[in-house]
Amino acid sequence: MKQPSESSVNATIWDSTTLYRTPNLKNNPLKRPRSCKNKECQKVDRISNLPDPIIQHILSFLPADDAIKTCILSKRWDSIWTLVPNLIFRRECSCSQEAENFTVFVDKALMHYCSPKVKKFLVEFEFTQCFKAQVDSWVDFAVRHKVEELCLEFHREIADDPDCYCLPNFLYSNVPAEKLSLRFCVLSPNKLKHVSWMSLKVLSISYSWLSNEMIKNIFLGSSLLEYLKLNQCCGFDQINTNFSSSLKDLVVDGSWGPGDKFGDFVITIKGPNLLSLTLAGYMHRANYMLLDVSSLVEANISYRMKSCSHGCRSNWYSAHRSVLHDLLEKLQHVEKLTIGTWCLQVLSISEVKGLSSPTSACKYLTLNKKINKWDLPGIASLLRSSPNLQKLTINLMPSNNFEFLLKHAKVLEKMIIHAQRDDLNRTWMSVEAQELMELLELTQALLSYPRASPNAKVMFESCFK
Repeated sequence: MKQPSESSVNATIWDSTTLYRTPNLKNNPLKRPRSCKNKECQKVDRISNLPDPIIQHILSFLPADDAIKTCILSKRWDSIWTLVPNLIFRRECSCSQEAENFTVFVDKALMHYCSPKVKKFLVEFEFTQCFKAQVDSWVDFAVRHKVEELCLEFHREIADDPDCYCLPNFLYSNVPAEKLSLRFCVLSPNKLKHVSWMSLKVLSISYSWLSNEMIKNIFLGSSLLEYLKLNQCCGFDQINTNFSSSLKDLVVDGSWGPGDKFGDFVITIKGPNLLSLTLAGYMHRANYMLLDVSSLVEANISYRMKSCSHGCRSNWYSAHRSVLHDLLEKLQHVEKLTIGTWCLQVLSISEVKGLSSPTSACKYLTLNKKINKWDLPGIASLLRSSPNLQKLTINLMPSNNFEFLLKHAKVLEKMIIHAQRDDLNRTWMSVEAQELMELLELTQALLSYPRASPNAKVMFESCFK
């Protein structure tokens, strides 16, 4: 039987992406050279003159369908895409037919891939159970090609959706990947008892159900794990890193529990070996308790809680203040501390009520969200409780409320102020003169404010280039 030519192979792949390769390329805009008065200039193709490894490296930054489209440029480009180190398959599917076309495209692309090793393999689309066998084959392909970074990032409505992707059995043992990212994936509690991810260093799990035992088994089966991120996961109330001597960086980005009342669901974190801890995202009727985090160097408290009705506002504040106060006490020793807007609001109420923040040894303080004048009491409280502060970074819109900040930081060495615009797509040339004048006036004002620390430096940065 006659083997298909490279051009027929590429034509088959193009069919599933609704872009077709035709024998006559004279009228193809991709082949039309850019206008140039110098005829010698028209003959120079600097990209095609590059060595194949460099071209493949460039193509590795493109989604797979865009990388494959380069095969129409010339005969030399016919097979370059088959050796790119990164395979990125991403598609927003508005209907089942689009999802089916996408899976066909991935199947055919992998069929003609020639490299013995894949550096990064990412697939992202609207998964349903009818595609289970195909996705399993893609994961098997990535494992057989010794993938270094595997990303299975699917789209579903809820974490316990029956259409979520169940990890295949072979993925629980001897996976070569150093980085693994899972979104809307179902992990088997029984399989995790014998999980063997001996090369894994970075793990991110989003929108999945995890029990305390499952997290423990992940630690026990991943002896090299250094970074763990749990994004909007549910089902657990404890993260005990005593079972992982290698874990240094933990991120919990939102969670929710079964309780209907505040305090019914508390996530306990034990991290004697952790160097960095981030508590972010929206907490659904849950909160945090820290136990043994003495090794922490850096902490980020940017999570936010649901507000309450006016009738229970007093109880809401008391409960949240108690939790936040306990967190700050546990983090007194960290050198780098980041505080989010919600926490600032609680601290501001405490300051107005005459309640101070716990003393902190932090040298580098970052206020991570846009703030307003109602957050100033909380900021003042933080500055008074941080006698060793050397660097303060604030992200907020231009304001006249900086003066008091400089008055309260007695050993401050550097203050960096980032000014941001609401419309980041506007260029420097499109910024109105009035806005530029406001930025200039603010800069001049910052230079004139009195400072409690004689060594304090104010650095003003904006998004304008």
